[in-house]
Amino acid sequence: MTIAPGWSLSNPHPGTAMTHKARTELFTILRFVAVGIFNTAIGYAIILLGLSFGLGDFAANALGFALGIPLAHRLHRHFTFRAARVAGVSELVRFALVLAAAYGVNVAVLAAGRQLAWLDGVIVQLIAICTYAAVFYVLNRLIVFRAGDTASVPRSSASPR
Repeated sequence: MTIAPGWSLSNPHPGTAMTHKARTELFTILRFVAVGIFNTAIGYAIILLGLSFGLGDFAANALGFALGIPLAHRLHRHFTFRAARVAGVSELVRFALVLAAAYGVNVAVLAAGRQLAWLDGVIVQLIAICTYAAVFYVLNRLIVFRAGDTASVPRSSASPR
């Protein structure tokens, strides 16, 4: 079906078609967000469970993170980035360092917002978590799950073994 030159159902906006690489990266980002939402829900549930068993705020929070981090690695490795190579110790170390760096940026944004007193707590928390997510994605893509190691992996061979 042609309505205008270059227009088709598969390309409704001629001249603005996304490249395959850009489309692949967009879907990777969407999977990253989905994993983040799922992992946050699981971590929060673990925190609530810890609180219900009498753990204090910090202990329950530490438990949620301690159990959530391995889940995050596995989901990001297999679902988000579809890593093809075998996971090794170096990948786990890189993941932990990336997580620590992203968390450090989160704390820095939070501290700056609070110190400057130009944002209330709710707004600065939102900015901090969005900054964390962006830094975590970029560093994972560049350092832990490099595009060359993952982007062309067919869905069937990227599933968990």
